[in-house]
Amino acid sequence: MVESTYIPFSRDEALTYWSWMVAGWAKSLDASGARTRMDGVPNYADAGGSFEGVTRMLWGLGSWLMYPERQAQVEWRGEVYDLEALTYRAFVNGCDPNSLGYWGRGRYRVDWDQRTVETAQVAFALWQTRERIWARMSEHERANVIAFLDKFGQRPAAWMSNWALFWAVNHTGRKVLGADYDQSIIDDVMNSYLDDVYCGDGWYDDVAKRGENHFDDYNTWVFAMHVMAWAQMDGDSAPQRRDELLERIRAWMQHYPYFFAADGAYCEFGRSLAYKFCRLGAPIWAYKLGIWAHSPGMLKRLVGKHLRWYIDRGAVRPDGTLRQTLTATGSPEIIERYISTGATYWAMQAFSGLWALPDDDPFWTAEEEPLPAERENFTKVFPQPGWVVTAKDGHVQRFNAGSVKAGYGAKYAKLVYSTRNPFNVGLDTGQIGVDSNLCLIENGVRGQRESVLAYAVGESGWLRTRYQIHLNHHQHTVETVLIPLGDVHLRAHRISLDPAAEQVSLEEGSAPLGYDAGAASVISTSDGWTFAEWRGEAIGIKPISGYAEAARIVPGSPNSVYGFNLLAVLSVPTLPQSHELLCVVYAGSTPDMAAMPVVKSAVWESDGRVVIEIGGETLTVPPLSST
Repeated sequence: MVESTYIPFSRDEALTYWSWMVAGWAKSLDASGARTRMDGVPNYADAGGSFEGVTRMLWGLGSWLMYPERQAQVEWRGEVYDLEALTYRAFVNGCDPNSLGYWGRGRYRVDWDQRTVETAQVAFALWQTRERIWARMSEHERANVIAFLDKFGQRPAAWMSNWALFWAVNHTGRKVLGADYDQSIIDDVMNSYLDDVYCGDGWYDDVAKRGENHFDDYNTWVFAMHVMAWAQMDGDSAPQRRDELLERIRAWMQHYPYFFAADGAYCEFGRSLAYKFCRLGAPIWAYKLGIWAHSPGMLKRLVGKHLRWYIDRGAVRPDGTLRQTLTATGSPEIIERYISTGATYWAMQAFSGLWALPDDDPFWTAEEEPLPAERENFTKVFPQPGWVVTAKDGHVQRFNAGSVKAGYGAKYAKLVYSTRNPFNVGLDTGQIGVDSNLCLIENGVRGQRESVLAYAVGESGWLRTRYQIHLNHHQHTVETVLIPLGDVHLRAHRISLDPAAEQVSLEEGSAPLGYDAGAASVISTSDGWTFAEWRGEAIGIKPISGYAEAARIVPGSPNSVYGFNLLAVLSVPTLPQSHELLCVVYAGSTPDMAAMPVVKSAVWESDGRVVIEIGGETLTVPPLSST
């Protein structure tokens, strides 16, 4: 049901956001126009100004200028910005070794240089703007551009990840512009590599060869986006393969809207979340290419609500530049070490999609249709990544059994991620956070799962995962069963400690209750539950068996969205070598105790089954395969 005060998304609104961000970006440019200087946490790519702040803006600039009849100028607060002139200057000075803004300055890594990433959108934007930019370049300027693309487009020793697509798009762009290129690179990536990492049903494993279960937003903003870039530039040269690859994207788009809440929030999970609304580019492009699996009206609603969610929370500074954080109050620990101040302009993929549509495209006038989370509560089971995605009262949760990536901590390790209760990303006095997590502690050091040994999800929505927690050279094995029950979910754990470990304790947390500065939360207990509540939102946890005592409410580590948060934590001071635990966890509005499910027991049978009694019903979770 559409709320009466809701204003549908429109092209005018998109243009307002774009003009605002263009103005902020343009005012951040250095004298060469090829690098940006803006607030944030700088890294090595910011030396001399961020080249990424310009190369990544090309996602939006290229699509804006791809229609020769579209005016080049946009206006913001009385100032006019000539996008064709700004883009031409960026290409010329960014690729000129004698310019201070030259994108190729600095030490060059042969196989994995960051500028290899940037060459893909440079090549694609050149192709998009060929009638307005490439056509007006001198032979010397063109030679500089191709030399830049070639320097950072040399064949690597092996294809290791989504990066393979950057080489493919680099060489495809050169091909369609009539420059030197290597067809074998394009063929290796678009055929062999993509088949090696494709897992079916739209999913790509972001590794050298499928099997490591690294699934995240790179499925959207690299695999999908760059396949569609190749398809637009040169797909006609291999139409059967083009159609096969586009069909994989259609399969992914079938799933995509289920990860968005009724208010437009996304169920944040994984790395590179600083790219924010970047994830809108692929579905809009899919619509343009006829492979969006839903109605234009649903897409329009998804785009508008998601953009507004970020903008309303300060993801864009008042001056129009993009923050590295997700929101004005979220922790800067959301960024990875490779996120420079300009890296966030990967978000311009959203406007790459919007401006790739003609000004009179039916998308702009389509009647909006509700998102899945607006229409109904649901449970969606995704066996390949090992996720169960649920919606309740418009909020979405992503339960994660199978997709974990070592080295990225909170961004993959949690048991559940949520639009209502975004995860804590920062460290807790130097330690990993315990929100939505089971942590073991040895000699004062916390550990969490960093990889998965085996996992399974059931059609009814249960999840089961076996993993190890490494602490002080000891390996402890944990098996966890998760049962989503609306606002409540059940957790059953079986822990087997390394016999060499002397003393191990445990902490386990609820989801975080995010709140703003100056808030006053309410803490309460009822029927074994411990709750924290703020403005009608609540989190809580209840031990059933295996824990030392009732939960305590503690401040959480820095949050990805909110300035402050609380969570409920259970503990076990000393674990025996083998131990079983059972608890239920709450995240929702003010709890209705009469509606709470009654969880009685979880029995780990000798044949590997877990038999769980909930109310008067019994649920049997089958054993995992051996490792």
